Amino acid sequence: MAEPKRQMMNEALSLARMYWGYSQAEMADALGMSQAMVSEIERGAKSVTLETLDRYSTALGVKKSQLMFFAEEIEGQAPVRKGRLIIAEKALTILRKLKPIDAEDATAQ
Repeated sequence: MAEPKRQMMNEALSLARMYWGYSQAEMADALGMSQAMVSEIERGAKSVTLETLDRYSTALGVKKSQLMFFAEEIEGQAPVRKGRLIIAEKALTILRKLKPIDAEDATAQ
């Protein structure tokens, strides 16, 4: 199991990926690594190296220091809640698209 500080960095990279709208497969492609490796990093099974941090920084278009600050903020739980809101927003968007068309809506179109 990952140590707490390492876990925060791994979680920060996962939340940053979701915030910028990347799937794990898309992030893996942007990073030049396998999806399995991205999954292991995000779960905390693999350490985040400076090279990995460089790759995320380049792929997301942010400074490494911003990613590190984001990881530190996880202690206060704000990014975690924001990550959950992002996921909830995406789920609502999908549900809206899957919503059956009402008879009134169908005649209006």
